Amino acid sequence: MHILTSSLLAFVMLTMSLCAWYDRRRKRATATPRAITVIVPCYNDADTVGDTLRSIFTAWPAHLLDVVAINDTSRDESLARIREVAEVYPITIIDNETNRGKSESLNRAIAAARHEIILCLDADTLLTAKALQDMLNRMAHDPLIGAVSCPYSPINRGFLPAMQAIEYSMLRLTQGAGNVTSALALWGGCLMLRRDAFNAVDGFSHHAITEDVDLAFKLNRAGWRVEQSFVFVKTHVPTTWKTWLKQKTRWTSGGFQCTFAYPGVWLRNPLQVLFIAVYATMAMLCVFAPSDDNSLLQIGRDISGLIRLDIPLGMVMDLAMLQHGTDLLIGLLASVTLNLLSLIYVIPTISRLQDWLRIALVLPFSLGYFPLYIIVAGAGLFFWFTTLRRTPAGERAW
Repeated sequence: MHILTSSLLAFVMLTMSLCAWYDRRRKRATATPRAITVIVPCYNDADTVGDTLRSIFTAWPAHLLDVVAINDTSRDESLARIREVAEVYPITIIDNETNRGKSESLNRAIAAARHEIILCLDADTLLTAKALQDMLNRMAHDPLIGAVSCPYSPINRGFLPAMQAIEYSMLRLTQGAGNVTSALALWGGCLMLRRDAFNAVDGFSHHAITEDVDLAFKLNRAGWRVEQSFVFVKTHVPTTWKTWLKQKTRWTSGGFQCTFAYPGVWLRNPLQVLFIAVYATMAMLCVFAPSDDNSLLQIGRDISGLIRLDIPLGMVMDLAMLQHGTDLLIGLLASVTLNLLSLIYVIPTISRLQDWLRIALVLPFSLGYFPLYIIVAGAGLFFWFTTLRRTPAGERAW
């Protein structure tokens, strides 16, 4: 089982890497500067919304910008921070009298937008000229592209943000590989839309748990193409396990909701779904799954017990091999294979020479963080199945 899964994973990852390489090498002319509408929905983002709004005017000429900031009845100082920036830059402020939620707030603002190309930017995300230009280049290259988004790179520091940086790097590769046909997901934090495409699918769905991924599936179903840029944008990510758990439960619930709601879409483009299934299977096999009635966890406990008895390391390995034999070798080889393949996600997060120590993070990511993510995904499936699947169309799901 380990050998079969390892081989399949290597094949899928090689295929995805080639698809991503081809998309990145594809020739696209630089789009001429054009006017765009940028919409920033804000709910209790006082600590970050100011920097987000300023980043927009740093990334693009002010005379080509129609910037709209939406305060969705924030309970903190978000509105005051927005007004401070509006004293320096031309910003239209929408102050909702009642909390409408992200989907409805964006739908209303997009309906009144002045330009054909619209960028939705989360209030904790920093826009760059490079990211904006790449999204515009992709839009200009193909009139059938209905939406383009940019992947995230954490602003925060620490172990948990570092794990999420590798996760986002993985998603950048898997989703970017889909550009060859059409990507299955969008990153809602930095999402560029073509108005005609957005209107053709009736905008964001209020009942969608992850409105960005739902929009990607709807666009695919309607015949529009979806692409993902390979340019990262900086954003704030969860720094506590509690907020991380809430975010991942929502993300995985939304993913399952779209998978079951639009089966025809991912069946026509199965590569990303296949990768997630195989990578998850491999990670769980390396940590939990039995091999001839033994598991790596049990093998690890046995070895630890021998070490605690002060038995020399060479004898410990001899005893482990005697007791577990082939199981130990196959498990170790599978674990090494998984970690070597996972290096492809870690390397893009390294930008400076002193960052090369991050390679050591591949071990806790592939054998700790990602298996935990899979367990949370199971909770997300249960959460959607028991509660949110009954959310009537038109009602807010989250």
